Amino acid sequence: MTAPPRTAVPESVMPLRRIGKEIDLPWPTAVWVLTVHILTILSPILVIVVVSANRAYLDGVLDRPELLYVSAVLLIVASVCESAQNTLDRWYLIGTPPTLLDFLFQSLVMLALAVNIIAVEGDRAWVWWLAFAGAAAFSFAYLMGWPTPPLQTVLGVASAYLLYRALDQPVVILGLITVYLTLYFLHILLRTRQQVMHGFVTGINAVGLMATVIAIRWSANGEGMSWPLVIAIALIVVGATMSLRPALLRLSPTPHKDELVD
Repeated sequence: MTAPPRTAVPESVMPLRRIGKEIDLPWPTAVWVLTVHILTILSPILVIVVVSANRAYLDGVLDRPELLYVSAVLLIVASVCESAQNTLDRWYLIGTPPTLLDFLFQSLVMLALAVNIIAVEGDRAWVWWLAFAGAAAFSFAYLMGWPTPPLQTVLGVASAYLLYRALDQPVVILGLITVYLTLYFLHILLRTRQQVMHGFVTGINAVGLMATVIAIRWSANGEGMSWPLVIAIALIVVGATMSLRPALLRLSPTPHKDELVD
C-alpha cells in the first residue's frame, strides 16, 4: 500500500508567515523595537522589587509607600497599551491620530504620576484631590483635543520634586531629563520615519524609571550622587543630543520589507 501524498501547507495559512507579513519592518529593526518594548513593559517590576527590599525604610520617609506598587502596575498596563497600539499600526509611528489605546496609555501614565504624588504626601486629603484632578484633567483635555503638555509637565515635576524632597536624592531629577529625551527622539522619528528612533523613544521611559529605583536604593543605604554631578550629566546629555540633531535629521526613512532588495 502506498502512503497518501503529503499536502504542502499553503503559505497563506502558515502562522509564522502570516505573522511575519504583519511586521512591516526589516527584521533587525523589528527585533530592536520589540525588545525595547518588552524591557519597558517589565521595567516597573524593578520598582516593586526595590520597594519590597527597602519597605521598612520607605515607611519612615513616605506616607503611603505601598502605593508605589500600584503605580508600577499602572505603568506596566500603560506600556502594554502602547505596545498594542504600535502593533496595530504595523509598528509605524508616523503621527497616528489619537486612538483609544493611545488615550489609555497616556492617561495611565498620568494616573501613575498622581499615585506617586500620593505615595509621598498621602496624609493630606487635598493632595489626593489635586493629584487625581490633574490626572482627570489630562484625560479630559486629551479627549477634547486641547493641549496636554502643561498638565504632563505639572504632574511630572511635582512627582519628581516630592520624591527628591522625601529621599534627598538629586538623581531623581534626572528622570525629568528623560522627558526631554523622549520628546527629542519622538521629533526625530516623526521627521525622518527612521524606526530605529522608535526604540529610543520607548526605551528612554524605562531609563527614567531607573532614576527612581536608584534613588530609593541609595537613600536607604546612605549613598547618593551630588548635585554638581547630576547637573554635569544633564548638561552633557542635552549638549550631546543637540549636537547630534542635524545628523539624525538626515537619516533615511526605514523601508517597508517589500521595498528591500534581496
